Amino acid sequence: MPKPILFVPGFPASELRDRTTGRIVFPPSLSTLVDSAKKKALIQTLITIPGNLVAGPPIRDVLGIAKQAQSLYDLLGGRYGYDTSELSDDFAAIGWDWRLSIGDAAVVKAIADAVNRLPGEIVAIIHSTGGLVFRAFLEQRPDLISRFEQVMAFGVPWRGTLEALHAITVGESAGFLFAKLTAAEGAQIVSHAQAAYDLLPPELLSDTSWMTQSYMRQLAATAHGAFPQNFDALPVTNVCGWGIDTWTSRTWNHSKDAGDGTAPVISSSWIRGANVRTMFLPIGAYATANIPYPHPRIWDSPPVLQLLEEVLNDAPRAPFLCAAADGDEYIDYESDVDVRLSAMSPNGGSLAGCKVSVDIDGLKTDVPLNADGRGAFVLKRVGIEHNVANDIYRFVVSFRWPGGSATRAVLIKSV
Repeated sequence: MPKPILFVPGFPASELRDRTTGRIVFPPSLSTLVDSAKKKALIQTLITIPGNLVAGPPIRDVLGIAKQAQSLYDLLGGRYGYDTSELSDDFAAIGWDWRLSIGDAAVVKAIADAVNRLPGEIVAIIHSTGGLVFRAFLEQRPDLISRFEQVMAFGVPWRGTLEALHAITVGESAGFLFAKLTAAEGAQIVSHAQAAYDLLPPELLSDTSWMTQSYMRQLAATAHGAFPQNFDALPVTNVCGWGIDTWTSRTWNHSKDAGDGTAPVISSSWIRGANVRTMFLPIGAYATANIPYPHPRIWDSPPVLQLLEEVLNDAPRAPFLCAAADGDEYIDYESDVDVRLSAMSPNGGSLAGCKVSVDIDGLKTDVPLNADGRGAFVLKRVGIEHNVANDIYRFVVSFRWPGGSATRAVLIKSV
């Protein structure tokens, strides 16, 4: 029998439904987004909190096209045999109203109800803000900590993220083609959401200079605030991604080496604990059956399968070794390619004594690793020609450490 799983998604990755009719209000339909009157009514409904909306389940996909939680469900179902339906006996997905606090009574009750329904010792899979929701739950229900075997955390901003400030003050457009919420409309919605302020780094909560409205100051004053850095309550496999543009300053500078697009590495790796193992994961294009394939979602990158086997099937822990080409540059014939690497010990932290080299057309070059066990180099396209099929170039990254060695192939599109 598989280990029971409890899944808590991020922000704003849960449906919001009409309390009376059960109709899905968020994410909005195309017909709502293309009709200005309907869209205006939608925004008003979302910022009337709590209003007549309640949390539905995690968003599986958007318009049947863009997979959200469904990508995780496909992995758990296809590889590990989980039934991820709402009738499952070994899986529970927790939707939560992201307009409210991460510690709102309704989500605490929903998690507690799921814990009491699931059998045995539970594995919590938490993503992004869902990790903060889970910690807020444990704060309020320490009596249920013993029901959990361990935690798998994916890209959790343990100490906040500038992405929340950007979403509140600038906003990001969302939708397809002409059917979308503008950045300003997105900011209007998110700026009224308590959980967005719960996501702010502590220094931004104490700085009111950016708060242009009185309701912003009120929400900042009632924000949850940072959790203690140390967490010894449960074993945690803490996966920290980098390789997608992530905000690095309040003037909206950004860098792909700063984080996973939402959680900066400095925040996702902030948590400490006797049983916390932090694993750094390059997000980008991985070699899959001699085809370079981008994996923008942190849990579907091929190396994560090793961690899932260790957590869900009790496979022996092993060094965590990764090599991925940049998710944009690998397919751009005019661009040199950043290649990101990590070499982690089985229990987290850098793999002691590990030496990394890359073989480009027979020329081997050493690649240094930092104290975290991360490294990178730039593959120059000058002189590179396909050596697999007719449009793919393959090269090998070698890892050697006292007592072992391994290789990882990297593929890019090439002339």
